Amino acid sequence: MEKYHVPALERTIKILKLISESKEKYTVTEICKKLDLPKATVFAIMRTLEYHNMVQKDINSCFQIGPKMFQIGMTYVSDSNMIELAKPYMKRLMGESGFTVHLGILHENQIMYIAKEEPDSFIKFSTYPGLKTEIHLTGLGKAIAAYLSESELDQIVRFENLEKATPNTITDVTTFKESLNAVRQNGYAIEDEEGEIGVRCIAAPIINARHTTPTAISVTSHTSHLPKDQFSKIGELVRETAQDIAKSI
Repeated sequence: MEKYHVPALERTIKILKLISESKEKYTVTEICKKLDLPKATVFAIMRTLEYHNMVQKDINSCFQIGPKMFQIGMTYVSDSNMIELAKPYMKRLMGESGFTVHLGILHENQIMYIAKEEPDSFIKFSTYPGLKTEIHLTGLGKAIAAYLSESELDQIVRFENLEKATPNTITDVTTFKESLNAVRQNGYAIEDEEGEIGVRCIAAPIINARHTTPTAISVTSHTSHLPKDQFSKIGELVRETAQDIAKSI
């Protein structure tokens, strides 16, 4: 079959690949240098992508993938009915715990949030479907990491280097792997101000042989609302919810 090229589309794809596959964020000028493209061309493409929410620009004029790209890619990165199946259980967990509930998957060596249920509270978290973060900084990531193969986990660790986000972040590979033993023993993971000071998460993996995308569910709360003496109680609640979702898949 003869191969056809649409130059503008080819350039757009190159830009999206650069942004999505890199841990860095780039300005228009930096994108031009990286891809050797004219600044006027890149500027026009980025303005169009930003208008359609396919990319987002931060306060430093650096770009990252936007929520619309997440929506477009959802049929690939997750089973098509996972969110619909999980939503009732997420709402139930939110009602029982009073905390924000997240559903996340492993995607391209990072954790990506794919659904969120938020209680009517003055405490709000800036997470959203499509947001990606490092596997060692979230309860979702720990819950998933505990059930990956050694080779899969090593690949991810090499990719992200376990960078420090707070004084509580685990940055040593051996210590991180050892911490996953508790996840396997308890059936849930605890993230205690490791990704952000003042925030705690408890997560559990959703394990089902028919669902191949590593997935987990979590609750997120301010430390003042989730004291350590509640970890076991809330952890069991999250674990049971994950099991109920797994049975429904």
